[in-house]
Amino acid sequence: MNLEIGYLPKKYINTLPSGGGYPFYVSKNVKYALNIGPMYYPEMPDEQLVLFKESLSSYPFYYLFELCHEHKIDQEINHDLIAGGIILEKVHQCPTSDFFLVTIKNREQLLHFLPSMFLQHNFNTSTLWSNNKQAFTFEEKTWKYSEIKDTACIQFDQPTSVFWLGHDFMGTDIFSNEGKFSSIEQTIHLLPDFITVEIVEFG
Repeated sequence: MNLEIGYLPKKYINTLPSGGGYPFYVSKNVKYALNIGPMYYPEMPDEQLVLFKESLSSYPFYYLFELCHEHKIDQEINHDLIAGGIILEKVHQCPTSDFFLVTIKNREQLLHFLPSMFLQHNFNTSTLWSNNKQAFTFEEKTWKYSEIKDTACIQFDQPTSVFWLGHDFMGTDIFSNEGKFSSIEQTIHLLPDFITVEIVEFG
């Protein structure tokens, strides 16, 4: 699999959601922001996707996703997750949606979680995961004009890496203050053998 990798200019991080930016806020303490892609997640074999995630971080993984009130978590899926020891923890509630955090402790749980992750990702505005549970906070932020909205914020007050799955699964954005992402070459060495990359410069 041949992918592209490159650092994201600050304008990608600083742009307000109403201007085409991310649907979350990244604290100013982030040191490195990269993109790996395009890579359509559902077309990757589960084992390859697990290897990719394990190459970037170590367990436990903390998945944060937003679910609008107009969508409900399928009860069958929820029961299946519970049977696999995976709990959906509601960590924030706001007028239009709820935020859930899922802790994945090992490879078996991650494989069990992947089908549910793909399904719920189709209905939410963001899917983030991190090696640091404390990375996610919620604040009222101005999105456009005078609109105030409860917003997920990513903090980098301790060694933290956060990964974002794009809305259409096309690739992964990495936000980090950890040294292993301080150069593209170091990041490339983290990736499993089935991924080859071409370094690109984003405008």
